[in-house]
Amino acid sequence: MLRQWIYDGELSDPYQEFFIIESDAGQSDDREADPRRAPATSVWEDKYRLDADMVPSIVTEDFAKKVYLIGKSLNFIRYSCGDSAWVEAYCKEASMELHYGDTATLETSIDKAYKATMARLIHLMDSKFHLFEHLRALKKYLLLGQGDFIALLMESLSSNLDNPAGSQYRHTLTAQLEHAIRGSNAQYDSQDVLRRLDARLVELSHGDVGWDVFTLEYKVDAPVDVVITPWASKQYLVIFNLLWRVKRVEFSLGSTWRRCMTGARGVLATVDDKLSRDWKTARCCMAEMIHFVNQLQYYILFEVIEASWDQLQAAITKPDCTLDDLIEAHTKYLKAITHKGLLGKATSGHREDSFTAQLHEILKTILAYKDIVDGLYSFSVAEFTRRQELAAKMETRTAQGQRGVAEKDDLDSPAPSRNHLSRKNEKRTDSPFPANPNGGIPGLDSATTSEDQMLPALRQRLSDLAKDFKGRVNVLLGDLAVQPDVDMKFLGVVMNFNDVYAPKKRRREHRREGVTPGLGVAGATGSTRENR
Repeated sequence: MLRQWIYDGELSDPYQEFFIIESDAGQSDDREADPRRAPATSVWEDKYRLDADMVPSIVTEDFAKKVYLIGKSLNFIRYSCGDSAWVEAYCKEASMELHYGDTATLETSIDKAYKATMARLIHLMDSKFHLFEHLRALKKYLLLGQGDFIALLMESLSSNLDNPAGSQYRHTLTAQLEHAIRGSNAQYDSQDVLRRLDARLVELSHGDVGWDVFTLEYKVDAPVDVVITPWASKQYLVIFNLLWRVKRVEFSLGSTWRRCMTGARGVLATVDDKLSRDWKTARCCMAEMIHFVNQLQYYILFEVIEASWDQLQAAITKPDCTLDDLIEAHTKYLKAITHKGLLGKATSGHREDSFTAQLHEILKTILAYKDIVDGLYSFSVAEFTRRQELAAKMETRTAQGQRGVAEKDDLDSPAPSRNHLSRKNEKRTDSPFPANPNGGIPGLDSATTSEDQMLPALRQRLSDLAKDFKGRVNVLLGDLAVQPDVDMKFLGVVMNFNDVYAPKKRRREHRREGVTPGLGVAGATGSTRENR
């Protein structure tokens, strides 16, 4: 029975005397119904199990585990990897008689069989099924490791993803994905890897735009899915969504910043007398936002993903690495990224307290601020145009022998109107995001904002968003400061290296029973003090 198990990978135990048990068919069916499991995963993890109560007292736990892994690996090689020929050849070559009481020979035979089967299984997963190549591809494309590919993909998709989610078409996204592959170093990857990469749309919600529903997908087949399980694929999707959102904000801020810097030497310089203070304030706040986004990206991509990748590489390249070690190392790798990458669950049980929710709100605030800055730029261009038109009229009157500007000329050249700004927005082709479809300035209600109130409304909106951004960052830094993980504390340090922020340590009284739900942090704290 033992000989057949360790040399042939087959279990023959009609009287249930062996310490290796084959799982019941009904139990396997129940486990296979779990959507988190792939077929290969269930075969590897659920087909056989080790019964510790049946292990003889003369057999050590390590010895029993080796016996268990040998037979399970041979069975997996035969049926899941499709290499029954090697199993047959191995059985004929290595098979030998096992005698009761000959412990030394038995241990030697088990050790040789263990090394041979583990080496063959890892060799098949690497050379035949390219497991390590798939892991590298997932890091390059779903964890944004291939920088030139991601930059080109975002640039080519930006005009499409600005539109509502309902107007997105998968064939358009796929075409842009192929364009990004052909225009970057991704084209030199193997065709097997590239054909597994696909663009798709996640579930739509009311009010979503293309940026909110676009995602990349990497498909794997059996038996690779024993390591890259459906759970792992979902984790990759969650990580990609956060990184893609951060990249979108970086792309948006970068485009607006370049436009403002270019305009500062031309259009904006002309209206400095009226808007100089506004632009200085806007540039300072945008610089803060760019610093925040850059530090967040650096932390996730290098301090988290690269560091975790090095640990994964060290674990899977060990000489005695088994398939179980691969699965465990990959699972640990993803959990480390999701935890340190600010994707973990909320510690208080409230979703709004999670780092993911906080980052989502901060990034939304940054995008809203960027829209108002675009509106301020449109207002500046309209003001510049008005002054140019007025100067042209003065030159015309001077050429006609007249002096000055008549009162009717001032009336003919009003302050920039909503329609004027809307037309200017439509003419801008360098923006990565479209003009406000309702006309006027993004982020402002054009129906209730009069021409005279437009500039004050812009200033007020910019001030409110800047305060909101700093307040949310202060809360985030306060939460990072109390984390036990050193890397997460490091993120807070690099974001606030010059102490420009005042981290806010929130009290968690709202988690306790008896505190009225819905109270803010200050309200909850005040109630607790009164009770004391």
